[in-house]
Amino acid sequence: MKRIACLVLLSALLSVLPVTLPSSATAAEFAPEFEKGQQLYQSGDTQRALSMLRTFVQRYPGHRYSPQAHTLIGRIYSEQKRCSDALLYLERVPLHLQSPEARLLKGYCLVQTGDYAAGHAQLLPLLDASFRPADAQLLLLALADSKIYLQQPLEALVFLQKVLPLVSNPARLLERAHSLLQNRLNDIELEEAAFMWQGTAIGQDARLQLARRALGQQRQDKAQRLLQMVLASPVTFPYWQEAEMLLQRTSIDSWFNRDSIGVLLPLSGRYASYGELVKKGLELAVQEHNQTRLPIQLIYRDTAAEGVNTSQLVSNLTDADKVMAIVGPMLGATSEEAATRAQLEMVPLLSLSQRAGLPQRGDYVFRDSLTAAQQVQSLARYAIDTQHISYSVLHPDNRLGEEMTRLFVDEVRRHGGEVIDIVSYPEDVTDFRKQIQALLWEDHVVEPPPKPVDPEAVEPEEEEEPLELEYPLAPFHALFIPDYAERVALLAPQLKFYGIKDVTLLGINGWNSPELVERAGRFLDQAVFVDGFFSTSRQPEVKRFVELYRKAYQEEPTILSAQAFDAANMLLQAMDDPNVQNRDDLRQKLAGLRGFRGVAGTVGFDALGEAIKIPYLLEVKRRKIVEVR
Repeated sequence: MKRIACLVLLSALLSVLPVTLPSSATAAEFAPEFEKGQQLYQSGDTQRALSMLRTFVQRYPGHRYSPQAHTLIGRIYSEQKRCSDALLYLERVPLHLQSPEARLLKGYCLVQTGDYAAGHAQLLPLLDASFRPADAQLLLLALADSKIYLQQPLEALVFLQKVLPLVSNPARLLERAHSLLQNRLNDIELEEAAFMWQGTAIGQDARLQLARRALGQQRQDKAQRLLQMVLASPVTFPYWQEAEMLLQRTSIDSWFNRDSIGVLLPLSGRYASYGELVKKGLELAVQEHNQTRLPIQLIYRDTAAEGVNTSQLVSNLTDADKVMAIVGPMLGATSEEAATRAQLEMVPLLSLSQRAGLPQRGDYVFRDSLTAAQQVQSLARYAIDTQHISYSVLHPDNRLGEEMTRLFVDEVRRHGGEVIDIVSYPEDVTDFRKQIQALLWEDHVVEPPPKPVDPEAVEPEEEEEPLELEYPLAPFHALFIPDYAERVALLAPQLKFYGIKDVTLLGINGWNSPELVERAGRFLDQAVFVDGFFSTSRQPEVKRFVELYRKAYQEEPTILSAQAFDAANMLLQAMDDPNVQNRDDLRQKLAGLRGFRGVAGTVGFDALGEAIKIPYLLEVKRRKIVEVR
C-alpha cells in the first residue's frame, strides 16, 4: 500500500502541471537572421529556418539570443527525428542559460537516443514548469518512455494516464497502455493498477488482464468475477469484446492437452517446399526429444489450403485439438491473423515469420526469425567495436534496400557513428560507375578498359588483376550494401576498379551464397556479412544438428530447418518442466527463457516476445565463407 500511496502522490503532483504559453521578446530585439529564422519556422519552412538559424549562431556566437537560436535548432532537429544532431546544439547552451524548453528538448532527445537514465533525470524536475499543451504532452510521454526502459512500467502508466486528457484521440495511448498491462506488469502490479485507476479505461484494462491470467491458470471463478465487473462498468473501454469472449470461456473446465503442439504451415501450393523444410526441422527435434522424454505429438494444419481461414485454424487447434502451443505460420498475412487469434485464445504461439510487429500483438505471441533489425544491429556493433567511425550506404531501390538502410542508419547514429552518404541504384542495373563515383564525391566518368577481342589472349588458368586507376581515398571507413549475392557479385569488382579500396564492406544474409564466392571472392577480402545459420560453424550444437539432419534426410539443412529445430526445442524444453501445468505457465516459461543455445543463434526472448539472437558474422577467406574470429 505504501507503493500505491507514492504513486497516487505522484499522480496528484502531475495533475497540477501548468500549461501556459511561454513569453517571448519582441521581434525588434532580434538579430535579423534570428528573426527571419523564427518566422520561417513558424510558417512551416523548417529547412530554410534551419539554414538561417545556423548562420546566426555561427555569426553571433555570443549574442544574447544565441541560446534561443540553439534551442530552436534543437527543436527542428528533434521534430525531424534527428535527436543526435539536436543534442549537439542543445548541449552548447550553458546550463545557467538553458530555458525550460531547452531542458525539455534535451531530456526528450536523451531518451530518444537511448540514454534513458540521463533523460529521466533531466525531465523529472520540469513537472513544475509552464509549457504549451504540445510540450506538456512531450514531457509526459518522454517520461513514460524513460520509465518503460528503466523497467518501471507501473510508473510509466502514471504518465500515460496524465496524458490522456490532453489528447483528442486517445486510441494510440490506450493501445500502448494495453501493451504494458499485458506484457510488462506482474500480477501484484496489475492489482495496483486496477485499484489506482478504477473508473478509467486503464483500470478496466488492468482487470481484464488479471482475468486473462486467472483463466490461463485455470482459476475460472476469479476470472469470471473480474470479467463481470469489467462488462458491468459504464466506462468506455476498447477491449470489451475480448472480455465477452473470455467470459464465455470461463465455463469450460479443461481445454488443453499437455502432449500436443499445433503447427501452421503452407503444406500445399507455391510455398509448400518452404513448409516442408520447416516440417523437417520440427520433426527432427521431436524425434530426438521423444527418445528420452514423455512423447509429444505435432498436429499439422495447412495454411495454403483453398478457403482456409487462419484464425479459424488457430481456434480449431485450441478448442478441438486442445494443443498446448502453436508453431507458425511463416508467411506475413497468415501470421498476423494467427497472432491476433492466439492472443485472444490465450495459447502461446511461436511464429516463424519476419512480418514486423508480431510480438507486439500480445504476451502469448513470440517470434523466432532473423529480422532485418537484428542483422543491422549485429553489423553495426561489429563495425563500431572494430573502430569503424564513418559509413556510407549503397542500396537497391526497392523495399528491402530502403528498410535495411533506414534501420542501419538509425543504428549507426545510435552508437555515435557518422553516415557520410546514401546512394541508391535501380534493381536491374549492371554498371555501377555513377553510383560509386557519387560515393567518392567524383563528378567525372572513367571508362573501363576495353574487353579483349580474342578469347585465347587471356589464359583461363590465370586471374588477371583489374587495371587500377588513381582515386582519392574513400570518405568513409565502411560501406553497407543490403542486397543479394547475385547483385553483389557484379558490384564488388566495380567497387575495387573505380577506387573504393581499404574499405570494409558490410552485408546482409543474402550474401551468404557459394555463388558470391565463386564469382567475386577475390574482391571481398574486407567484407563482413551476417546470417542466422551457418552449417559449418565451429559450435558443437550446430555440428550435432547438421549430423542428425544429414542422417535423417540425406541433405544439407537450411536456415528454415534450423529455426524450426530451435522453435520446437524451446517449446519442448519448457513443456518438460513439471511446474508448467497450463498454457499460462508455458507462456511465462517462454518469456523468462534465457541461456538457450539454439543452432540458429537464438538464446531466449526479450520482454516483448522477440527472439534474442546472436547472428553469425561471416567473411571470405581463401575463397571460402568462414566465421569471423
